[in-house]
Amino acid sequence: MSAQTAILILTHQPARLPFLLDLLDDRFAIYVHVDAKADLALAPARLPPHVQVITPRIPVFWGGWSMMRATLALMEAARDHPRQVLISGDSLPVQSLDHLAETLSQPDTEYIDLIEVPDDPSLAGTDPRRAIERHGWVQPWRRHNYVFWDHPLLNPMQAEHAASRYGVPRAQLDWIRGEAQHAVAEILSQIPPRAALFPKFFYGAQWWALTGATIAGLLATLRDPAIEAYFRYMQVPDEHMLQTILGNQPALLGGRHRHGTPMFTDHTRRTHGDDTLDSAGFRAASATALFARKFDPATAPDVAQAIQSGHYDRDILGLTGPKPR
Repeated sequence: MSAQTAILILTHQPARLPFLLDLLDDRFAIYVHVDAKADLALAPARLPPHVQVITPRIPVFWGGWSMMRATLALMEAARDHPRQVLISGDSLPVQSLDHLAETLSQPDTEYIDLIEVPDDPSLAGTDPRRAIERHGWVQPWRRHNYVFWDHPLLNPMQAEHAASRYGVPRAQLDWIRGEAQHAVAEILSQIPPRAALFPKFFYGAQWWALTGATIAGLLATLRDPAIEAYFRYMQVPDEHMLQTILGNQPALLGGRHRHGTPMFTDHTRRTHGDDTLDSAGFRAASATALFARKFDPATAPDVAQAIQSGHYDRDILGLTGPKPR
């Protein structure tokens, strides 16, 4: 193992992956999980030696336990590296590789959000909107309720995919999905409340950069069946599982300094219906972050062209200096 930093990539759009891989050289060991629902033929036909696509591939559903299964598989695959960084396949680095490698090589800094979530047991069995009305966000609801989103008929983000998969008109599919979700919700309501494993509940962005020392401590806990059971039927466990363990066991951080997530996401832009970043967005992200998402070559062709021509640092990020090796 020569690369000190492992970049873990979760992707469901393998056609975008080449742009990211073009920007990450062999100073990094790259581990990629490609959603089993995605067409692997759209991924690069040949991968450089420092890139590995892990198997088995897991069908990943946003907000479901499958997201954590894929994340844990990546963490296990890269467990011998002194640093692991989790990003999405539509991310791009927003620092020069020299700066990125130097920053991530520092052993005394962790990058992860740890935001404590108010405890409100009265939310059990209620609609998620109750938590938003009362607390301003849905996260408190997640601690006291169960969901199962690892199926196209049950995941609220999979309506179009489900209609196509089952050959059902969207209007009819919505009715079928509603019936399926209602039946599953009745089953989930019979599960006893979660065990009191954690005094506090934490939230944070899915994306992080942690040292190998912290990862080693986390993996021992993450594979505990009781811990898995706690998070398995939670809404969006990837925003809570590592965060809650670290928030309740700060000794795992070994006294190292903690920053927030290394990933920039323009939530204001997304709130206005624009789900991707343009060149100005990537350049702005470089002031505060190490990576930024979401990149789409169709909506940011100038970014795509700059990457392909080898001028991303200069033309998009506005960096000057020698070209990365």
